[in-house]
Amino acid sequence: MIKVLKNWDEIGECVIKLQQSEGPLHHQPQKNWDLFHMLSVIDKNLKKSSNILDVGVCGCPVLEVLLNRGHTNLYGIDLKIGIREAFNRIVMPALHRRDLRILYGYSPIKLKRGNLCQTGYPENKFDAITSLSVVEHGIEWENYFKEMSRILKPGGYLLTTTDYWHEKINTSGIFACGAPMRIFTPEEIKEGLSIAFKYSFKKIPVSLPDCGEPCVTFSGLRYTFLLFFLQKEE
Repeated sequence: MIKVLKNWDEIGECVIKLQQSEGPLHHQPQKNWDLFHMLSVIDKNLKKSSNILDVGVCGCPVLEVLLNRGHTNLYGIDLKIGIREAFNRIVMPALHRRDLRILYGYSPIKLKRGNLCQTGYPENKFDAITSLSVVEHGIEWENYFKEMSRILKPGGYLLTTTDYWHEKINTSGIFACGAPMRIFTPEEIKEGLSIAFKYSFKKIPVSLPDCGEPCVTFSGLRYTFLLFFLQKEE
């Protein structure tokens, strides 16, 4: 499945639905569009006990929302994870829930500092991987899909969102979250998907929807978001 964020009405609808489910929202309103669609796939296809990994976890509420919905095997990896991040994401939620198992080292959220293209996780470990606005920050398609396929179980889901626009936007010298920024074009998305299909992901129709409004503004640039959801072959 491939979707493109086309207008603010879509964002508003997703925010309302997330609020109704009592989950935390993303601090950037537009990214609640990504978040809602990711959660919809997980709700429809996975069990509460499924192993779910969020790559580029820092600053992203995916794991907290899933925890609130009863998921029990949640993992996150990021180059920036430190003591403060672990305390805020693991200890504080446990205290809020009055889950005293944290005193014995148990947590349904397990964080790891590491490179998402060299995670160190065992093969075929995860039922789903979420990647919310990560791949545009210096990630090579080849390395990304190779590692995601390696650690996904057969039949597992890779849920990816990224910056996107229908024509090339120059991002030279622009950084976001301390990393170089890239806004993908239709040709670059198609190139990425062709690589994904080499790494045991089921082929999907590579027909990209038209862009609507440039709903996202950053450092003087105007663009939107795109998501693609892939399933590993069984």
